[in-house]
Amino acid sequence: MTKNGRTHERWPSDLAVEVFSGPVGGVRIGEGVLLDLSLTGCLLRVRALLKVGATYRISVKWKDGLLDLPGRVARDAGRSGTDAAARHYGVAFNLTGGQEKELRVLVDVVRRTERPEDKGFMRSYWG
Repeated sequence: MTKNGRTHERWPSDLAVEVFSGPVGGVRIGEGVLLDLSLTGCLLRVRALLKVGATYRISVKWKDGLLDLPGRVARDAGRSGTDAAARHYGVAFNLTGGQEKELRVLVDVVRRTERPEDKGFMRSYWG
């Protein structure tokens, strides 16, 4: 258990994503950014209206390829402060064993990536 009561630590991210309706296939709804990421979910900023309780597929493009993460929108966290047309959503993943294995690799990369705003902060000190 983390200090904020979560099962898994969330790591800051700025990965670009595409959001699709339904857990498999589906229609492209829009694109967005993963603001943070863990093994069980993420905080997503997207310029589309998502329905709380509905399942979507979040497609993450990163250096090792493409990762599709099916997840249920657990909460609508409101409008983005940086983009008036975007909203923040908390998403809980519903992964297969293979997807979880791939996500573990991605989370490890995100955890170890220093972003400009992290300058001087020891990101992986406790990780």
